[in-house]
Amino acid sequence: MNNLQSLLKEFGLTSNAAKAYIALLRKNPSTGYEISGQADIPRSAIYNVLAKLVNMGLVSSVGKDPRRYIPLPASSLIDLLHKKHNKRMDDLKDAIAEVDPNDEAFDFWHLHGYGNMIEKAKEMIDLSNEQIVLSAWNREIEEITDELKKASSRNVHITLFSFTKISKKIGELVSYDIDENKLRKVWKPKMILVVDKKYTMMGSARKHDDSRSIFTENQAITEIATDHLILDITLAGNRLGFDSTKIVSSILDESDVKLESLFDSK
Repeated sequence: MNNLQSLLKEFGLTSNAAKAYIALLRKNPSTGYEISGQADIPRSAIYNVLAKLVNMGLVSSVGKDPRRYIPLPASSLIDLLHKKHNKRMDDLKDAIAEVDPNDEAFDFWHLHGYGNMIEKAKEMIDLSNEQIVLSAWNREIEEITDELKKASSRNVHITLFSFTKISKKIGELVSYDIDENKLRKVWKPKMILVVDKKYTMMGSARKHDDSRSIFTENQAITEIATDHLILDITLAGNRLGFDSTKIVSSILDESDVKLESLFDSK
């Protein structure tokens, strides 16, 4: 019954009120004296506790000498608390609406630490329905491989860009195949992840608690991040000697994008 007592307290009952109600569920009708003994509540306090339960609609009384108490049936208690909870939620929504918060203030969520960045990336990938475009190094891709595989099995279109060698191929891969350990000596790792053209996360992928990244649904930032990814892929096509048109077109959902031609030497 300790679990029930704790739950009742979460719904606003005092410890004594919860104990008194539970005692009545076990045995009813009961007098205040009997409830005091069963619930281990001092007799000096029991009648105030019962009066509050009556006012809350959780207990009713019958007779006068002695007065006996009957609990609201458990099924009815659940319905009553459910209605009160919903009303409080509606009141909360109305109160928040009156404050009229500026949504722009919540455009960016700052993520502190490498672990939080990886967990947010996994969460975003799990939310994906149509498209994932990711720029990352092999270590970070390894961390989220399981989530990427699950997304691929849901027919989410995945495009990966990396400067490093990638140990597992998932979706369309564009890579310079640079040794990660060598690259790490001259360049700090970063991650850019765009999901469904709606969610964007980008920032430092250094494996430290003080690394910083951001998550946003701001469409302007998402467009900038997507353009950055497309430019990296296009330049890779130009430098590595492959036609990136099909990959870029799939990201933009356009059939004929020839950005690479702009980088052809004259």
